[in-house]
Amino acid sequence: MNNISLGFSVGHSRGAAITINGQLKVAITNERITRIKTDHSDRLPMESIDYCLTALGLTYNDIDAWIWNTTEENADVPGQFNKMIGVSLDKLHFLPHHLAHAYSSYYASGFKESAIIVADAMGSIYNDDTPIKEWYTLDTSDLKEDQQLAEGFSIYHFKEGKNKPEAVYKKWVRYPFDTPYEGSIGYFYGLGAKQLVYDEKHHSWSAGKLMGLASYARKSEVNKVDHKSTRTDNDLQVPCVPIEEDAVDYKSDFQAKADIAGLYQREQELNSLHLAKMAKSITGSDSLCVAGGSFLNCNTNELIIKEELFKNNYFMPPDDDTGIAIGCVFYGATKLNPKVKFSNTWMSPYLGITYTDEDIEQAVIENEDVVYAHRMDYKTMIQVSSTMLLNNKVIGWFQGGSETGPRALGNRSIIANPSKKWIVEYINSEIKKREWYRPFAPSVLYKEQGKIFELDTYSPYMLVTTKVKKEWQDKIPAVTHFDGTSRYQSVTPDNNKIYYDVINAFYKKSGIPVVLNTSFNGAEEPIVETPADAIKTMFKNNLYAVVINNYVVYRK
Repeated sequence: MNNISLGFSVGHSRGAAITINGQLKVAITNERITRIKTDHSDRLPMESIDYCLTALGLTYNDIDAWIWNTTEENADVPGQFNKMIGVSLDKLHFLPHHLAHAYSSYYASGFKESAIIVADAMGSIYNDDTPIKEWYTLDTSDLKEDQQLAEGFSIYHFKEGKNKPEAVYKKWVRYPFDTPYEGSIGYFYGLGAKQLVYDEKHHSWSAGKLMGLASYARKSEVNKVDHKSTRTDNDLQVPCVPIEEDAVDYKSDFQAKADIAGLYQREQELNSLHLAKMAKSITGSDSLCVAGGSFLNCNTNELIIKEELFKNNYFMPPDDDTGIAIGCVFYGATKLNPKVKFSNTWMSPYLGITYTDEDIEQAVIENEDVVYAHRMDYKTMIQVSSTMLLNNKVIGWFQGGSETGPRALGNRSIIANPSKKWIVEYINSEIKKREWYRPFAPSVLYKEQGKIFELDTYSPYMLVTTKVKKEWQDKIPAVTHFDGTSRYQSVTPDNNKIYYDVINAFYKKSGIPVVLNTSFNGAEEPIVETPADAIKTMFKNNLYAVVINNYVVYRK
């Protein structure tokens, strides 16, 4: 009998995933299908659910366990499930938010035992709208009217043979907040993003923008300001109010704004590192897994590695809420069979479906008035692609199944020559249409990365920052940020053969084992999913060409 589990999330970055006998087979977030950024909704992600089922040739009735989580209050998930899925509610199970994050990272790591830290803006709210009270019993007698408790940050300890982790430290915060120190790491950083990089046109703010801005902060100015959080041996208190520095005009002065961003980044790094120290002290584990949107902050992850608290560190590719469905489905596999065997290696992030030649040709036909395509043998495609890079063409790179999570990792990427400094401004202004100070990341051949970067840690998910060695900063200026750092991705023949081959071909032509990599999307657009999406974005955003499997598609 197969053990088939389907996990799904409702709310921010909703999506779905499926495991069969503990093996993660497919995962997708709704935004990739609907083309609506984050696709925030209190509705079931039916597009994602059907995508995953179709990919594996399954029906609703084939699923043995359905596991869900929501970040939305008043989302009637059981009612929607009954109406839209129509199978027995006995198969439907709820998993709290932080546990979903924890399950995702631990079972994706392949570790037999590990401490797990979860830090985000906020986890599940403790109320009657979800079955969370089946998991926790909390004293709410001293809460104010209309006030609730919510998961702030958590530390768990997973051990092989025990499918339910031990919660060794868990911080519940009051929500809405009513004191200066009832916040979470992610919420506080989000306050900074809203304060400093708010996009009035799209009514949005991005933690990634704040991280890029913080690189321009003057350390001398940042160090003048007292720490905003309180860190003790067994606790952490984080502000829930924005930083207000009356002496600076950060709204009109870029440098002042960057210095304030530096304060938020300092608190983010020190608070996350403090949780890592607490996790080590409490669990004594040699391994650490992390999850939650706070750990998309690559500078934080670098600090944790350099601290050498743990022999093994795992940073989950979909650390944010795009990974919630994966955590749910791993839990579902253990619920169906406590002795289920999971992979003992790091998770592959390439969990989308693979599109056929017919899909590609149909997309070209539908756009034949503006594009034309050549199908090539594999070796020719690699050589043509690497030559375009050598000639400073910015191209879309579309191969195999899409990556899970917010980072493009060589299957849905825009790639370019990293040796040309002008290419940064060109891509930011003409293609991505975003702020000039936003950096681009390098994808590097793992066997060569030690001679280029100070940190030689294997980083296949682009989740760690390091300094570029001085002798290489002028060789790869397009992926060396203002402060001399890069957020690199390690590429090997095992983790992405096709991407490795094109980088290696460029290396042989240029002497540089690196390409510039950014996500294949335009402004306020999700990363592309289908060949049709790729061609539309290529044309709309002025890419020279897009390589889709063995097809090279050009603009007319």
